[in-house]
Amino acid sequence: MLGQMKKTIQAHRLFGMGETIIVAVSGGPDSAALLHALTEMRREYELTLVAAHVNHQFRGRESEEDSRYVERLCDKLEVPCFVESIDVPRLIRETGLNPQDAARQVRYRFFRQVAERMGGTKVATAHHADDQLETILMRLVRGTGVEGLAGIPVCRREEGIDIIRPMLDVTREQVERYCEKHKLEPRHDQSNFSDTYLRNRIRHHWIPLMREENPHLAGAAAHLAEVLREENDYLRQEAEESLTAIIERWNANTIVVRQNDFLAHHLALQRRMIKLILSYLLKSDIKETGYTHIENIRQIIESAHPAACTHLPGNLQVRREYERVIFSSISDTILIPPYIYSLNIPGQTYIPEIDRTIYCYYGSKDEGKQLEDGTFAMFDPAIVKGKLYVRQRHAGDRMVPLGMSGSKKVKDILIDMKIPRHKRDQIPILTDDEHILWIPGVKRSSWYMPLAEADTVLYVVLQPSLF
Repeated sequence: MLGQMKKTIQAHRLFGMGETIIVAVSGGPDSAALLHALTEMRREYELTLVAAHVNHQFRGRESEEDSRYVERLCDKLEVPCFVESIDVPRLIRETGLNPQDAARQVRYRFFRQVAERMGGTKVATAHHADDQLETILMRLVRGTGVEGLAGIPVCRREEGIDIIRPMLDVTREQVERYCEKHKLEPRHDQSNFSDTYLRNRIRHHWIPLMREENPHLAGAAAHLAEVLREENDYLRQEAEESLTAIIERWNANTIVVRQNDFLAHHLALQRRMIKLILSYLLKSDIKETGYTHIENIRQIIESAHPAACTHLPGNLQVRREYERVIFSSISDTILIPPYIYSLNIPGQTYIPEIDRTIYCYYGSKDEGKQLEDGTFAMFDPAIVKGKLYVRQRHAGDRMVPLGMSGSKKVKDILIDMKIPRHKRDQIPILTDDEHILWIPGVKRSSWYMPLAEADTVLYVVLQPSLF
């Protein structure tokens, strides 16, 4: 076992000379063998070893005895030991986490604390080849992709700490022989013998049958995982480069990609890019986002329909707006309450519902050359009768656009101008008592156009610009 561990350490450069390594020790055969084996290498690599043990309080007195065993083992091996008792059952009740996730969270949080205190940058865990086999089979049963079939990585960086697994090429049988040879007398968690958990059912019933076909099953799974890890790394790099080239906008909460550029890539890269985007926005694992979610997003992107939306776990939203696809960790949709304001002419009118101000004043036609297109409209003050109003759009609104003889639905005008659905209700409508006169940034009506010879016109200016 020791020789196999050294090969894994050297092949993957898990650590170098003189490093401080935090060893996760539960007290079971695997972690006891790991700690002992690393002490055997301590002088060769000039290692500083520190043991870390968490009592999750799942098994009462048995858990306490596990802690005492770890302390005795560390004392015998002359390894400093940090032991923490955490009420994980209470955490589960308070948070609703499943037991495995809750235990893992508190365990790795404690390991990082020990590493920071002792100046270590690596945490060694005792996952071995049979754990790898069981993990791959579990993921296969539950449904997974290439990343899942790549299994447990031999090294993974998490919040500034490297999680290393020097025993990943060692079998459970080798571990048991090592413990027996060195008289380690490890503890045994009785829950490992229960068929309550899928991993145990796979271990006790499936794997023995599979080994009848291939006695070297764990080795075959290890080779599969190694090949898939390398191919997964390659595809991830390709996806990262491809995604960078098609992103139009990227901030903390939103990533916008160009639809046509996205669809130009191979299907495998499309799925990878989607998963990358989701991981960037969630800033964490996306395990709750599965194959169905990814395919729903792809269908939205490749659909001929110009607008669509789907919601994902983690408060994510994906919207299609014409040739753009918006991935957002917060909804950009703003609910605008009903409003209508009579404009002060001349003067200014603030519209708090959309945080915009409309300025009305009289001036020469040439003054319009200094204003930004779409932010203003000019009217003949001699023709305008009564009051002017600003309001949000209503269902069934119609307008006679400048240059047309008939009316057209405001909704169709906004669609033709490719105004994103979530922005349509943010655009104010300028009206008189009977007609829609202007949709800022979109269309001007034919009503009340200034005459060519007019010296003075009425300006209606929206600030700041909506677009």
